[in-house]
Amino acid sequence: MRGLIVTKEQEVRLVDDIPAPKIGEYEALVKMSCCMICNGTDREIIQGKLAEAQEYPLVLGHEGAGYVIRTGGRVRNFRHGDLVVRPSLKDAGKYRSAWGGFAEYGIVVDYEALREDGQKQPDDRCGLTQQVVPPGIRPEQASLMITLKETLSAVRRIGLSAKDRVLIVGDGPVGLCMLYNCLLSGIRSVSVLGNRTQNLRRARQIGAADCYDNRDEGEHRRLAADWSGRLTCYIDTVGNQETIQRGMRLAGEDGTVAVYGLGSGEHLTLNMSGIRNRKLQFVQWPINEEERKTHGFIADAILSGKINTDLLITHVLPIGDFEKGFDAIQKKEAVKVALTFP
Repeated sequence: MRGLIVTKEQEVRLVDDIPAPKIGEYEALVKMSCCMICNGTDREIIQGKLAEAQEYPLVLGHEGAGYVIRTGGRVRNFRHGDLVVRPSLKDAGKYRSAWGGFAEYGIVVDYEALREDGQKQPDDRCGLTQQVVPPGIRPEQASLMITLKETLSAVRRIGLSAKDRVLIVGDGPVGLCMLYNCLLSGIRSVSVLGNRTQNLRRARQIGAADCYDNRDEGEHRRLAADWSGRLTCYIDTVGNQETIQRGMRLAGEDGTVAVYGLGSGEHLTLNMSGIRNRKLQFVQWPINEEERKTHGFIADAILSGKINTDLLITHVLPIGDFEKGFDAIQKKEAVKVALTFP
């Protein structure tokens, strides 16, 4: 079957020799409809920087959605025709799996049936977030739900309340999804610091209290005047040393610097001069049990129009045009890119 693979030479290629998956008694086979390019994790995998994906060649993709076409004999919670999120692929032949959402077919695991039958559950527990999407949500919207669910679970893990004063650093897809989820969680004061004029405009449309252009020194002075020492939470979707250090300065006493971005790498050195009573929290990786709990909330928000997915899904391309999708992300012309299978 066809799919996108990454070679050890950091090349992304569309191949047609990936072995088709075979399902077990507690698994269902899924015909993939689309998969989103993850601007953060997929890039880390391609560059060979993600610790969890180091064996190449590997099949890329973890933000997929598709329709169940066959179920194992003991599957009870997936039915033929269900639209499901996060189908994955096991290691297959010469290809390792980096979740494998960019393959034509994937598998979902019926964790509830395994639990009810007293069976051992897979160690990675990824199947906890393989869930059925309600009618009325399109496949590309279902794929977008994955980023929305991950970021909502992070917002909840940070422990924010309606009275918090929040600055989100980064106006990419994660930053904009964080913004949506903070607002939907009842937080009234949420601002965004970013680099892209069009995305800052999107942030205002979503409902940001204020937006600051990171490229403008005058905006940095305005940001410092508005918030230095007053923020209760600084959410860093970039995650490099400079952005984390800035959060330490802007956060107020007992404030939280919550790092979601993957950019901090293997080493982090912070200048702690004058920094007292700050909380540094890393929420860089989804906890499957927590992400699972957000599924209904996000689905309802999309169906009710509280989340306008058109502000976030900017490109929908056939899988054969994957280079155009990655190029649009590299040039920062895209927010989220969905690659579709026929």
